[in-house]
Amino acid sequence: MLATRSVRLFFLVVIELARKYTRSLILGFFAGLLLSVLFWRTYPLIARSFFYNTQRIGMVGEFSPSTLPPTIQQLISRGLTELSPDGSPMASLAERWEATNSGKTFTFTLKKDVTWHNGKTVTAHDVNYNIRGVTLVPTGDNTLIAHLQYPYSPFPTLLSKPIFLPGLNGIGPYSVGSIQLSGGSVKSVSLYPAKGEDAKPKQFTLYQTEAQAQLAFQLGEVDTLIEMSTVSGLANWGNVTITDTTKYDRIVTLFFNMRNPELGDKAVRQGLAYGIPELPYEKAGSPISKTSWAYAKNVKNYSYNPAEAKKLLKETRLATGSGQLTLSTFPAYLDIAQKIAASWTALGLTTNVQVESTVPQDYQVLLSAQDVPPDPDQYPFWHSTQMGTNVTGFVNVKIDKLLEDGRVELNQDKRKLIYTDFQRRLVEEAPAIFLYYPKLYTINRGKQ
Repeated sequence: MLATRSVRLFFLVVIELARKYTRSLILGFFAGLLLSVLFWRTYPLIARSFFYNTQRIGMVGEFSPSTLPPTIQQLISRGLTELSPDGSPMASLAERWEATNSGKTFTFTLKKDVTWHNGKTVTAHDVNYNIRGVTLVPTGDNTLIAHLQYPYSPFPTLLSKPIFLPGLNGIGPYSVGSIQLSGGSVKSVSLYPAKGEDAKPKQFTLYQTEAQAQLAFQLGEVDTLIEMSTVSGLANWGNVTITDTTKYDRIVTLFFNMRNPELGDKAVRQGLAYGIPELPYEKAGSPISKTSWAYAKNVKNYSYNPAEAKKLLKETRLATGSGQLTLSTFPAYLDIAQKIAASWTALGLTTNVQVESTVPQDYQVLLSAQDVPPDPDQYPFWHSTQMGTNVTGFVNVKIDKLLEDGRVELNQDKRKLIYTDFQRRLVEEAPAIFLYYPKLYTINRGKQ
């Protein structure tokens, strides 16, 4: 009986309190519900921020959210293809493809059960490349047909570029946590391991110059610098580890202005090539990277040979005329330019170095770097019709024909023969001298 009365009293008190504080209880209930939802929504971000060590990485460049550097893009997503070390396209999102219609039609079969970071299954309808002269037609969830206006055998290599849904939703091992902008340019990007990935979060901070990036490293804003062209004052600074990587997809090159009367003579260009001193980098020698499946070893070798240089230059217009040259370059290559200029001056050709911020239209000789595409197709650089990108103004009917044939031939063995002939002829004509592969440096705080 006593227990019954206690229970009844308890319920009466509860009912009375509920009547008196109905509004507060309702508000408290919904506030608690809202806080619970917010907690579980934000828990992954909180956990990543406070319970994992974030890798703080600095790099140089100015990018928008839609043009993030490849290093970051490839962490977030993938393309239909990916590139093997020799530049050949391999399966990625597409498990296979077939070229028909003389290289004007490519049919891609996509892998099944691949999902975006938001959980949605990847289908052919999601593939959103925007390539001029190419129409993409999905014919099902896993089949995509690409119709090309003109035959182009390297087309699958173009599709190694990662694809995204709006909001940089990707397929890779990392998802985007946040992007911080400054005046429309990306200042920093935070990446978190995608579901099922066991990795540390990464935060990339982008700087306009290498000097700014190195100062940020010294101030402790970042712990790692990547893709640096110099180590400058950090070589002997503090407790750091510096590693270098040879960049085989870029070649530091001397370009001759073929419109210049004094440089139109092949003997002059070859003589100047033999007058280039040995440089402390891995020699290139060909316009196609040594890692490429199409690389040709047996091309003309312009090793330093001052006697041969003087012999070739002796009877040329340059040697019998004013005997002066201007070597234009950019700040990053000033030291190399000065070494080359000193060597040419020693041959009797007084050479001045001129530092530029952009490529001058009327240069004589230009020392710069040229990015090498993964496919050996170099039509934009050397075909006589491509005056916007053919910076030397080189014109050669045979080279034109080889470049035209190489980009439509589908058989790789036949393409290799074409590009072997192209390399031999171009190096012999010497509109440019392919000097060396530059190095890039990674700088880490602390000894590894």
